[in-house]
Amino acid sequence: MEPTAQGVLGKTPFAHLVVYCVDKKLRGALVLRPEGDDDAAAADVLTLVDGLPAKIRIADPVEHLGRVLLEIGAIDDLAYNESLMALGKGGVLQGQVLLAAGKIDAPTLEKGLRTQIARKLGHLFSRPPSTRYAYYDNVDFLSKFGGPELYPVDPTPAVFASVRAHPSMPHADATLERVKGTPLRIKPGAPLSSLDFTRPEREVVELLRLAAMSIEQVLDAHVADARTVRLLLYGLLLLKHIEPMPVAVAAPAPPSVQMPPPALGRQPSPVVRVALKRIGTPLQKGAVEVAPKSDRDPRSEPRPDPHAGRRAEIEAKLSELKDASHFAALGVEAAASIEEVKNAYFQLAKRWHPDRLPPELANEKEKVATIFTRLAEAYQVLTDPTRRADYEKALAAGISTADQEEVHRVMSAHSAFQKAEFFVGKNQLAEAKPFAVQAYEGDPTDPEHVALYCWIMANEPERRESGKYDDLLLKIGVALAESPRSERIKFLRAMLLKAAGRMGDAIRDFREIAEQNPRHVEAAREVRLYTMRNERDRKGKDEGNDSLLGRFLKKK
Repeated sequence: MEPTAQGVLGKTPFAHLVVYCVDKKLRGALVLRPEGDDDAAAADVLTLVDGLPAKIRIADPVEHLGRVLLEIGAIDDLAYNESLMALGKGGVLQGQVLLAAGKIDAPTLEKGLRTQIARKLGHLFSRPPSTRYAYYDNVDFLSKFGGPELYPVDPTPAVFASVRAHPSMPHADATLERVKGTPLRIKPGAPLSSLDFTRPEREVVELLRLAAMSIEQVLDAHVADARTVRLLLYGLLLLKHIEPMPVAVAAPAPPSVQMPPPALGRQPSPVVRVALKRIGTPLQKGAVEVAPKSDRDPRSEPRPDPHAGRRAEIEAKLSELKDASHFAALGVEAAASIEEVKNAYFQLAKRWHPDRLPPELANEKEKVATIFTRLAEAYQVLTDPTRRADYEKALAAGISTADQEEVHRVMSAHSAFQKAEFFVGKNQLAEAKPFAVQAYEGDPTDPEHVALYCWIMANEPERRESGKYDDLLLKIGVALAESPRSERIKFLRAMLLKAAGRMGDAIRDFREIAEQNPRHVEAAREVRLYTMRNERDRKGKDEGNDSLLGRFLKKK
């Protein structure tokens, strides 16, 4: 039977595939097969009802119904073992055995089956990118598998959990790049309650409830680390629980009104009406008192700024926060609970979020963003028990908040650098990228951070396609100048030079590394390969000169 549609998970991740099936309300069978394996027993099969998984058979021997019922507390060990003995006789289903024995009722059986389907679905998100998928419309390959009942299950929680546990970073980056700089808002009616958010994820969601924010603004709020923020927003975008703010359409300008042409001749000067004080002789009866003429045009008088009060408030807040403690910044007592800190922060965020400024105050946005970032930092510290304890100790020791923030910034950058190195060591550059960026932006004065950042950015597909590395070579050159003995930075520069086609400069770095450290396998290999290629090319050239054609050319 020919499938209606087919592909590989490397191009269409399983999470995207599941969401598409739900959106299109597909009814049929979805089959996953390992690459190069057409054995039916190795295939995973899903029956879809209106896009929802209603029955699943997976190749792995996991999530048996009896074990699921035991784990959710529906049966005890004795009932579980008795059902296994009955299964050994063959020809029966475990759920029906437990139902007939009175160990469970029909609603409990349905609950167990739905839990089993959800758990089986969760396993499928870990299938490798090489896995092939095929969809067959209006087909049920599982009609004789298990019982006849179909229990459609909402796949949303499993999709969201998979984005956190098994993300396809190239697809995540591409999705987020499409909404870069665009405010995102929670879609009205989005069923967020079905998702199992971590605490940092909940804080991000709370921020979006307050106001639409771009990815960059959420990151600047510092309520969660960059990877958590990006994966959360990617997952919510994938599920269509958040959406870009629609672009406001400017109202058409009112039609211009043609003023009648001025009358020919001398135009009257503008008249300023003033109260006159009578001086000297009273006016005679019937005389007219005339106001003096003025050359001042009232239209040129400066108008009062209707936002002057708000501007003054912004300046005052900046000054107030300059040396304020985190507690003072949020306006809470030193003994304030986490809930009190949270409430105070969210109230302040409503007032100080940059997106809440009217268009007339656009030139104040940078100042307000500084205020908001400062409040977010205070919130992040005071709602983290460990960081709060360290902060309070430092305050007691007389260390200022600004000094503490600087130390935390550098330490966070170092931690991100270590995570980036871990993924680079596993050749998972996509996973390493957000941490390398965080390390570079957090402490751009560290040459190691700069070098690793340059190397990862050089491996971006767009960069490799363009072949332009001059800016990165400049950055890594400065880093090496600041740390000339760093073997790692020199090696990364050599690799960059090689990618840029500057093999002569690259091999110079490789040779220096190999001479200083004969155990540096990669540098020694690059030197050896370069030497072998040169020898082969020279030998080929010599052989060409000794050939009949070569001798003929010499005679010529």
